[in-house]
Amino acid sequence: MTTEQEKQNDSIWWNFIEALSDEFINQTGFGIYAHITPLDVHDVYQKFQQHQAPIRSFARDYVRSCV
Repeated sequence: MTTEQEKQNDSIWWNFIEALSDEFINQTGFGIYAHITPLDVHDVYQKFQQHQAPIRSFARDYVRSCV
């Protein structure tokens, strides 16, 4: 894997975490780790990668299913 690809993957990961955390805060008033564990976040990210949905849309739908 090239360094450029690694940077892109890191960027997607951090954008995903930010979007998921924003959605939890918007819908519940508390951040991501008040609701799910870091291991759960990893599992949710794997699901996101399989669905190929836009990050914000996926995060919104996931949070709605949790709360």
